Amino acid sequence: MARRGKKKKIWKKILLGFLLILIVAAGVVVGMLYGKFSNVKIKHVDKNNLGINDDLYAQISGELTENEFKNIRNFVLFGVDTQSTGDGQDDDGFVGRTDTIIIVSVNPKYKSIKLISIPRDTYVEIEGHGKTKINHAYAYGEAQLALKTINETFKLNISEYATIDFSGLVNVINDLGGIEVYITDEERNYINRYSPSVYMVSGNDYNYLSSYGNVTLDGEQAVMHARNRDIGDGDFTRAQRQRTVMEAIFAKISKMDATEIYNWMDVFLKEITTNIDVPSYMGLLGEIVINKNSYLSNIVSTQIPKEDYAISDTIDGLYYFVPTDIDAMRKDMWDYMYKR
Repeated sequence: MARRGKKKKIWKKILLGFLLILIVAAGVVVGMLYGKFSNVKIKHVDKNNLGINDDLYAQISGELTENEFKNIRNFVLFGVDTQSTGDGQDDDGFVGRTDTIIIVSVNPKYKSIKLISIPRDTYVEIEGHGKTKINHAYAYGEAQLALKTINETFKLNISEYATIDFSGLVNVINDLGGIEVYITDEERNYINRYSPSVYMVSGNDYNYLSSYGNVTLDGEQAVMHARNRDIGDGDFTRAQRQRTVMEAIFAKISKMDATEIYNWMDVFLKEITTNIDVPSYMGLLGEIVINKNSYLSNIVSTQIPKEDYAISDTIDGLYYFVPTDIDAMRKDMWDYMYKR
């Protein structure tokens, strides 16, 4: 009996040692990741002036506990273009309009990633500037005013953002080795016709796209595809293309091993400007890595406001997408972000 007890003590020590090794290894990995993230361009916002809806939990359904609600991480992805169009921020500090506005919502309870596009022409109230297109908010006040406008329009509580320049997105996708996307023959012709301008900015050799269907797009081709508003239903189809490109990036990352992801992060992170508190995301990153397949099989996307409660209209000679039922629009946003 004594011998058996002695063996149990030995195994306990072995297990304890193994756990300590895992903890140390995890600490090293987190430390390395923290070092990577420390190179991100940080630009803070005044969180006391973001139009935060403090009553949001009480206003959504009782499907989530308060702790589950708090564990959902939401941030806004802004896509700008400084080099090819003058949108975004150039070397002289000019800040332009956002070509892409996507709310990214990560839900640990349902292991889901929601991508919610807000059409750039959505007619909203922007503090100090009256009613105009929502993508003007970034031009007037960068991420600070853009976040505040989104929160006040949809009654949300988002305080974090990430901004990427389209020229940076070219580098990110090229470093991944391209992404797989389904395109039509008409979209292929559009990419071939207009992508030379993107290659001129990147300095890379022009790559002719010879086929359509399921194809691999390089960074220049993918960015041109994401900016295509000529084929389909204007900005609505373009927003869908942008979400498709994001989903393809996630899918490509899912096939990489840890070392490949670690190396790729150097390219990705240097293209981002954000106020995200990196250490607070470490636990979530670990959760996503452990349940990678669940998250990647549960990436869903939509556009809000939808045409069910918004109309296309011309005001003073300019096109706008005008919400006609604000309450329905807000409820749709809440349901999409916080329900299964």
